[in-house]
Amino acid sequence: MAKRWILLVVMVIGFVHIKPALVHADDPLLVSPRKEWRIVFNTPLDSGTVSEDSVYITRSSDGERMKVQVSLSDNKRKVFVTPLVPYKSDETYTLHVSSSITSLQGVAMKAPQTLDFQAKEGMKYTDQSIEYFQEIAFGAEFNSDALPIRKWEINPRIQVHGSPTDEDMNAVKSTIEDVNTLQSAIDVKLVDKDANINIYYVPIEEFGNYVDNPREGNWGLFYYSWEAGYKITNATILISTDKPSQEGKSHLVREEITQSLGLPRDSYSYPDSIFFQDYTTTQGFTDLDATLIQMLYEDEVEPGMAPDEAIDILISLKP
Repeated sequence: MAKRWILLVVMVIGFVHIKPALVHADDPLLVSPRKEWRIVFNTPLDSGTVSEDSVYITRSSDGERMKVQVSLSDNKRKVFVTPLVPYKSDETYTLHVSSSITSLQGVAMKAPQTLDFQAKEGMKYTDQSIEYFQEIAFGAEFNSDALPIRKWEINPRIQVHGSPTDEDMNAVKSTIEDVNTLQSAIDVKLVDKDANINIYYVPIEEFGNYVDNPREGNWGLFYYSWEAGYKITNATILISTDKPSQEGKSHLVREEITQSLGLPRDSYSYPDSIFFQDYTTTQGFTDLDATLIQMLYEDEVEPGMAPDEAIDILISLKP
């Protein structure tokens, strides 16, 4: 099977040189005809070295350069490559990143980098959603373990304990309703017994009564377990009653419920996302958040699937 890697092209600038970490796939990556490439650096770039001459796209069949717009983010750490004309379906193209790009300190890239890709019409999910899915669905929240797809195949049954306010209960019910509206593979229910997801609204100093080694300073967290085949079977969610505001608690319970369904990781990519790494009080799902839930609970995406296998499936799905 051809390997599919995260479509976010990452290049790392070291202390004395730029060390590229652009990963090549066995076959060209499949992308939409209007794919915008995002190239992320961990140090600001010299804007004078970033242009259509140093970052460009060619058509593999004849080497012709495509018409693109190259721009640099305000913090000078991201380069965006936007096609001005859609790529032709089934054509193969090559993204080029020249070694002439330098940091603000004048450190040049050690070697140029390329990445082959192919345009594909009629994809159910956008490149943006597939990229974000790869950030959020694989691995673990607090470590770098290489974990595959994890998801529920039994219906989650949520019971709330402790001292929730009326607003807390409304937030739980609203999240359940949204999740059930977005997909039909599982039916999340609020119950008063026989739960497999237990939510505890307790003071933060009591977190240790319910889970081992709670992370210090976390006002909300979740732990979950799975059986053979990475099928999630139960989860525990803790929400502090004495640290966050009501708005903060409503955000936290939505985030932790959603993560306990099999989308465990946080990200700095989208500040308005429920999965944003820093503390926020976002009250609902963005369109992109909602899409990730739908992607995870596609029938074809199975627990235990490695990233390359799951992404191949998602790319192949039709609207």
